[in-house]
Amino acid sequence: MGALLGVTACSSLLMPKTLHVDQSAIQAATNRKWESIAKTLKENGIIASNPVIVLMPNQQRVGAKFSAKIASEMLGMTFLSGDIQMSGVPVYSPEQQAVVLKEFAVDSFDVNNMPAFVDGAARRVAQTWVGKKIGFDIPIYKLTNEQLTAWGEKWTLQKIQIEPTSMSVTLQPQSK
Repeated sequence: MGALLGVTACSSLLMPKTLHVDQSAIQAATNRKWESIAKTLKENGIIASNPVIVLMPNQQRVGAKFSAKIASEMLGMTFLSGDIQMSGVPVYSPEQQAVVLKEFAVDSFDVNNMPAFVDGAARRVAQTWVGKKIGFDIPIYKLTNEQLTAWGEKWTLQKIQIEPTSMSVTLQPQSK
């Protein structure tokens, strides 16, 4: 009986495990890295501040709302400023050992001192700019060695799921 319980316990240790990363943890990680992210954005023509993380479960995206000033080549280097929301698709980067955002999109852009009907055009201009300029991945959650190794087994990322208040990261043991 004891041997059966031991085998059952060991096999359950090698079942997939899910980590729940709440929105506040993603926000805290973003805040810690914001200086570096803002510097990269600035090098690409966006002056950004005050990020607020937005989880988008219906689209399976993670976004950030922030104040931005964007130089628009399409408007003769005019600066557009206002509140913008950009989002990306979370994927696992083995090189960074982290969940990163890719496939950036501009979800909204509320331009200061312009009528609301201009916001759609400004969003399209910003999206065109983002499509040309943002070619980097933004890490939002770093997996630790302890999370990727347990009981002598290496674990790999199986699935990322965006929920209303958290991101779920499911890991499974690698097959030998």
